[in-house]
Amino acid sequence: MRKIECELCGQRDLLKEGSRFVCQTCGAAYSADQLRRQFDLADQAEIYAEAKQAYRAKRFKQARQLYLALAEEGDQQAAFYARLSSSQLDPAADFAPLLNQLRAALVASREKGGEGYFAFASRALGEVIVFALAVEEECEEDFQKQAQRLELSSRQTLEKAHQKMQKEAGRAWLLMSQAAHLCVGESDDLAAVSPYFWELVDAIIDDLSINQKRGTIALGNVKEERAYFEALKAEKKVKKLVNG
Repeated sequence: MRKIECELCGQRDLLKEGSRFVCQTCGAAYSADQLRRQFDLADQAEIYAEAKQAYRAKRFKQARQLYLALAEEGDQQAAFYARLSSSQLDPAADFAPLLNQLRAALVASREKGGEGYFAFASRALGEVIVFALAVEEECEEDFQKQAQRLELSSRQTLEKAHQKMQKEAGRAWLLMSQAAHLCVGESDDLAAVSPYFWELVDAIIDDLSINQKRGTIALGNVKEERAYFEALKAEKKVKKLVNG
C-alpha cells in the first residue's frame, strides 16, 4: 500500500497547515495538487484503507490528515470522518461541527442517488455511537473516581460532580440521537432503510433507558424517542407495500 511520505526525507509526518501539507521533519511543504500528483489520488480506495486503518488503531491525528487529503477533492464523507477524528482527539469540544459535516455528507450522498445513502448513514451512525458510548463510559468512570474521594468530605460537592457527569454523558447521548434524526431527516426514501440501521436506533434508545435508570443521564424521553422512530418504521412498511 502506498504511503504518504515526504519526497525529500521519506518521513510520513505530513500535517495540514492552512492550505498546505508540511513535513514535520524537514519542513517541506506540499499543496493538495502536488499530493494528488505524487500519490495518484485517483486510486482513493488505498488512501481510504490507510485512513481507516489509522482510525481503527486509534491514531486519530494521522487518520484526520489522511481524510483531510481526501476531502480536498470535495469528498464530504471523508470530511465527516476527518471531523470524527477531531472529536476523538478532543471529546470535550462542541459536537456541532461534526453534526453539520454529517448533514453535508448525507446531502451529498442523497444527491448522488443510487442505493448508497443508508449504507453510508448506517456506517456513520455506527461510528458516532461507538464514539459517544466511549465518552459516556469515560464520564462515568471519572465520576466514580471522584466519588470515592468526595463521599467522605462534602455531599454537596459530590452532587455537583454527579450533575456534571449527567450533563457530559447526556451530551454524548444527544449526539447519537441527533445523528440518527439527521439520517432519517435527510432521506427521501425511508423504504430503503436497512434492518441494521433500525438496530442502531434501538441501541441508542436502549442506552438512554438504561442510563436514566442508573442515574447516569437525566435528559431525554425514552417513550417519545421510541414512538418517533416506530412511526417512521411503520411509514417505511406502508411505502414498501405501496411501491411493491
